[in-house]
Formats: sequence, structure tokens, C-alpha cells
Amino acid sequence: MADHLGNPRGLSAGPDGSLYLAEAGSGGTVCVPGGLSGTTCVGLTGSFDQVSDSGTVRRVVTHLISASGPGGIAAEGPVSVSHGPDDTFFGLFGESSHVVPPKGAIPNNLRRAGLAQLGHLVLVKHNGSVKDLSDVGDQDWTWTSARVNLAPHDFPDANPNAVLFSRGRVFVADAGSNLLDQVKRNGKAHVEAFFPVPAKSQTDSVPTCVARGPDGALYVGELLGGSASPGGARVWRVAPGHQPTVWATGLTTVQGCGFGEDGAFYATEFQVHGLNFGPTASPAGDVVRIDRWGHRTHLGVGTLFFPSGLAVGVDGSIYVSNCSIAPVTGMGPHLCSTGGQVVRIRQ
Repeated sequence: MADHLGNPRGLSAGPDGSLYLAEAGSGGTVCVPGGLSGTTCVGLTGSFDQVSDSGTVRRVVTHLISASGPGGIAAEGPVSVSHGPDDTFFGLFGESSHVVPPKGAIPNNLRRAGLAQLGHLVLVKHNGSVKDLSDVGDQDWTWTSARVNLAPHDFPDANPNAVLFSRGRVFVADAGSNLLDQVKRNGKAHVEAFFPVPAKSQTDSVPTCVARGPDGALYVGELLGGSASPGGARVWRVAPGHQPTVWATGLTTVQGCGFGEDGAFYATEFQVHGLNFGPTASPAGDVVRIDRWGHRTHLGVGTLFFPSGLAVGVDGSIYVSNCSIAPVTGMGPHLCSTGGQVVRIRQ
């Protein structure tokens, strides 16, 4: 539907057929030591978008914080959206203020943007106005700093990754703190669930998406579930008043999820061969469909690469942010050469 996007991440389909997208951007020209690649380049290239049925991209809010590796690959910034009431949608930024460099390390305007946006939940109107609702990332960081024993090798940490507006309430899945939060009207993040991993696991849970099921419960997908190997990710069911339970296992690097009108659950798998950012790693991804009886089918195998966000449209189409770690210029002549994409899968 659309390409030449900068690190497209979360997607949300509105009841009127509108499609919303978070673009994490392509970083910037100010580079400092640190990050996965050893160098982080910061700019104001992130945005929250609206994508029409014809594929036209309208950037509703622009000049948002973006931090990436050299060349704009694998940016952090705007990461998720969820259709809200009336003419609004919710937008979420990854990370927290704790990753912002100290004074003097980057220009003041970039530092101010990082402090004001990273880890924050905002409400966006279609006219582009933005209201800051919560510093959920900083609150989750504080929660983990008092509970380092839960993940001694990872805490304190926070990295909000997905927002869901459902039944008048706002939920956030945090991939760094391994939490599902409900963000109250006063901005306070109330912890609904913590997702543990078995003892001596390689990694922590890394919850990446949240969706409302036809039974009214919330379903939370994981990137890792304790292992970066294939099959390590789980889907949790979170029902009010009950401890979270594992609903599905055997998935790999889940990034986005949602339910169709027929009750089927869908999840994007970022790398079907396991999480690996090495130069020889496979970029292949797909969408897993789990029907009401537990039968699984795979969509987009061979044509999806590093997929992330997922939304189910009112017509039953599946929308996926493909090449989700690619900058607008792409990742080379043989992989995601037209940058990040939004693709539609018709069933």
C-alpha cells in the first residue's frame, strides 16, 4: 500500500476504515556513542500518520524524536498507535527519559524532544494537535528499579512498545519492564500484569503487543519469552481479577497482534528463524493465524521481512508494517530497497 517509510511500526484500523501508523523515523545526523550498533544517530524524523485505502500517507504529526543506528536502521521513537474516541488516536513513544544523553552531548532541541517524548503516551487529533497524557516509560522504569530481583540482568529498564484503547480504557505493553499497564485518566500507570520467564532463561519476556479478545480478555504477545531461538515466544491471556496464563506457545519473535471478526488471532513474527541481528541472519518473517480451534496457518511467508505492526481492517484484510527496521532509503538493493512499507493481505 505504501513504501519509502521510515521504520514503520504500530498500526491501528479505525471503525471507519481509517488506518493509523507510527513511524519511528530514520534517526538523524547527530551521532553519539551507544546503542545496539555502538553509535546512535538522533534527529526529528519520526511521525504519526494516517494511511488511506489508496495508500496515500498523511503525516498528521511530524518532527518527532528518532534515534537509530548509522544509516537510519532500527530506529526508536514513535512505536505504536491505537484508534481513540471521535477524531483522535493514541500515540506511544518507546524507551524512557533515562536513555537521553546528558546536557552537552547533543543539541538542546534534540535533548528537550527526547525528554518530552520518549516513553510518553499522547492523544493526537486529526488536525495534528497533541496532548501529553502520561510518562508511562519513566513510571515503569521506577517500578523495575524497586524490583531488580525480578530480572537482575535487565532491570531497571523500560521500553513501552504497544498501546491499545479498548472499552474506554488505555493499555500499554512495555517490552523493557515486562509489564502490561493500564494508564489511568490522571496519567498514572497501574500495573495489570508482570510476565515472568522460567528460571535460568536466556532473556526476559519482552511483551510487544496487546489485543482484546472476543471473550473480553486481553492477549499479550512476546518477542522472546525467555529465548531468542525459534518457538520461544508465548501469548498470555490476562483476565480481570485473575493471574495471567499462557494461552499459546511455540511462536517466534512476535511483534504485533490482533483479532479478526471471526475470532481468529493474528501475530506477526519478526524473524521466523529466531531473533538475530547478525549480518548473515535471515530477515524472513510472517503472520501466524490461530483460529478458534487452535489451528495455525501462515500468511506472507517469503514476502514479509522484519514485519512488526499488525491491524485487522473492517473488511477482514490484514495490514502489516513490513521492513519495519528500514529507513526511507531502504536497506540495500536486495533487501527492503524501497524502505519501510505498509502491506495489505487479503484473505
